[in-house]
Amino acid sequence: MNALPIHITAHDFELSLGLRNFIEKKISRVSRFAADILTAEVVLREKPGGNGVFSVSARLALPGRDVHANAVHVNFYAAINRLVARLARLSRKRKTRFEKRKRRAGRLRLAIGGAPDLRKRRFARHSENLEAINYKS
Repeated sequence: MNALPIHITAHDFELSLGLRNFIEKKISRVSRFAADILTAEVVLREKPGGNGVFSVSARLALPGRDVHANAVHVNFYAAINRLVARLARLSRKRKTRFEKRKRRAGRLRLAIGGAPDLRKRRFARHSENLEAINYKS
């Protein structure tokens, strides 16, 4: 598998090599939930007059809609961890949405193709049981 292209931009400060490696390592782990990531863009900012508050935002470019997330914290590493947790949650949400669509499409194909509907069969058995109970009384 090819390496995920990650574009990191730092505003108003110098980005250290250690921080860059940390970001690349964390963002690349999100690909467990979204294997079809095309690129990732991360923007780091130090909030002006925010007493050392850092803001991190990211965008994962995916086929279809992109995934966006933001995080704010006093520590850069903690902000990045929060950001990755949000990206992972949104990516899982996207993945399960696609899986549900696939399952739903399969169910529709069965119903259209003439396969017997189990719900109708269960309802018929249930109504037969009710009729048998009514005759007994």
